[in-house]
Amino acid sequence: MNTIELNAEIYRQLDYLADDRSYLEKALEMLRGLTRIKSIAQARGSVYTELLECLSDFQDYEQGWDGEDALPLDKTVVRNFKEVLQKSNDNDLKGWVIFPERNGTLFMQNEQLDAGINIGNKDFSYYINKDGKVIGENGKKFTSKSLLETIRKICA
Repeated sequence: MNTIELNAEIYRQLDYLADDRSYLEKALEMLRGLTRIKSIAQARGSVYTELLECLSDFQDYEQGWDGEDALPLDKTVVRNFKEVLQKSNDNDLKGWVIFPERNGTLFMQNEQLDAGINIGNKDFSYYINKDGKVIGENGKKFTSKSLLETIRKICA
């Protein structure tokens, strides 16, 4: 379906539902929200966009997503990571990839730096292998500021 056909179909569907004002208001708000998300993502850069898209995919994982008994991503973990994304820039997150963990947490990995961060709903843990020596911390209280400081420290 090309853009013109898609626009025509949307118009037909909205015209059909035009008698239901509350539905139209909800649809309009949803479209405004999508536009805001897209414009924010475009303004932020490719790293931000890629991580946000990955997170969106992982949010759809259900119980047993690994073929066994893995938990879906905890909603608080998702909120925590989104907060970090909002307060970061592409330089902070360059080289990092994310993966869901079986226990509902989110793992950030930077292979170039041989570093990893596990984000939970109340805390996070991290490690970095520098010159053959692994350093890190477990159970560090989560705030977006403390996690960003840790990321910047690792990347320094």
